[in-house]
Amino acid sequence: GEVFAKLTLGSFEKLIVDFEARPPLLEGLRAGVKTVGINGMSEGTRDQLYLALRFAALEMHISQARALPFIADDLFVNYDDLRARAGLEALAQLSESTQVIFLSHHPHLVPVVREIFGDDADIVMLGE
Repeated sequence: GEVFAKLTLGSFEKLIVDFEARPPLLEGLRAGVKTVGINGMSEGTRDQLYLALRFAALEMHISQARALPFIADDLFVNYDDLRARAGLEALAQLSESTQVIFLSHHPHLVPVVREIFGDDADIVMLGE
């Protein structure tokens, strides 16, 4: 839920589970009052939700087993630039516990990667 809130830049405060629904439903909480189901979220917000869930699963795995590299291929296709920055910050946090390999065809993200990761980022630009 915390990662989802960060990826959505606070548009959603947290995730909640409606256990009274059959089957139980995962929903996002907006401004402390309105819940939004997955089907009510935009495509970009759903992508952010799925990434947050992947990170949560990875954190659980890393706490119990040997960490393997996390390979991310164009995670931010449906993100605007501010949310892409938030996603890169989440990858930076993940990189503290496992190797992160990020692939993208968006050269405009390179300066943001350099800003967030600094000298720790190895950037390889492929020619056309």
